[in-house]
Amino acid sequence: MRDGNSAFGGQGVKVFGSAIVRVAPDTASILVAVWRLEQEPKAAFARAREAAQAASAFLRKAGVEDFGSSRAALSQEFRYTNGENRFAGYKARFGFNVIVREMDKVDALLTGLIAAGANELTSVTFQTTRLKEIRAEARRRAIAAAREKAELYCEAAGVVAGRVLSIEDVNPELLSGRNEGHAYREPAPIDDAGEPGAMDPGAITVGAAVNVVYQIEERP
Repeated sequence: MRDGNSAFGGQGVKVFGSAIVRVAPDTASILVAVWRLEQEPKAAFARAREAAQAASAFLRKAGVEDFGSSRAALSQEFRYTNGENRFAGYKARFGFNVIVREMDKVDALLTGLIAAGANELTSVTFQTTRLKEIRAEARRRAIAAAREKAELYCEAAGVVAGRVLSIEDVNPELLSGRNEGHAYREPAPIDDAGEPGAMDPGAITVGAAVNVVYQIEERP
């Protein structure tokens, strides 16, 4: 007998178990850049370096120790005007990666970097230093969800879910739908979605999913 998530076979009962754990971020990674466009490479480097030094000075004054900047990059810029690409100048660019461990400082650092001369905001990503711990918890809960489902099916069938015969790790991306070419794949159902209630929209979601086969045994 087979449905979308479970199957009874000759050797045992196979079930899909999944869980999601949410945790508040404790680290932010800010990627910004300063660039300047000039007609001559030397002038572009000079202005970009001046802006980069101002951004570095702001970060040090703000007490940020964990940041780094890239080497200067130079490129030619063109603008499409009146049906043709015309040379606009030389662009010198310095990139910055800033790690923030005090979440309440992120907004002030972003506005301060822009005021100091950064004119390109690449990304702001939020992370957790507890990722390994949270992922382990999600995996334990996925196994528990699989066991609960197997016992439910076996009880309904008049048998008992016995020892584990196999465990297959499943890509947790199955828990969220996504586009695959021109088709949209529906997300897999989540067995353990955590405690009900309002969720922090900024929380980091860590998922785990498994296929587990349990031996079918007769009831004693």
